[in-house]
Amino acid sequence: MLPIYLAMIDGEEDKNKFELLYVTYRKLMFCVANRILNDERLAEDSVHQTFLKILENFDKVGEISCHKTKSYIVTMVRNNAINLYNQRKRHTTIPLEDVEYCITTEPISVAEDLDQLARAVLKLPVIYKDVLTLKYVQEFSNEEIAKMLDISEATVRKRLERAKRRLEEILGREESADVN
Repeated sequence: MLPIYLAMIDGEEDKNKFELLYVTYRKLMFCVANRILNDERLAEDSVHQTFLKILENFDKVGEISCHKTKSYIVTMVRNNAINLYNQRKRHTTIPLEDVEYCITTEPISVAEDLDQLARAVLKLPVIYKDVLTLKYVQEFSNEEIAKMLDISEATVRKRLERAKRRLEEILGREESADVN
């Protein structure tokens, strides 16, 4: 795929810069996408689509081996993989017998609780949302998250702790607002 991307770029300097970006982050991007999608073919598609989006905004990419670029790349591929996952989920067919089983066995309050939690997570600052997503949705270890975000493991633990505390506050406020 790299030759195709390089054919889309003008200038040797930008081509060299993109090639370095490709070599540096391609495996990480595939890992992030595959953890969300759990499908290597779709993960490859997600990485490809992400590289195309990066090409559209390549002038915004600064130094390749820095925290800011790494975060940008991880965020781009994560969002793309989540979009692919949601698209795939919407088009999945479920046999009628399974739907009846789900309707009769799944308590409504679980779905409502998950919606409330998802809304609370959206209210968190980005640094907490990213760490929570990487830890609990994508199931990365603290060490892996620290490497991806170029921060220490202690910072990851602290952000997780603060994110949970903020979630409790948000959920507590919403609960007390519902009572009143």
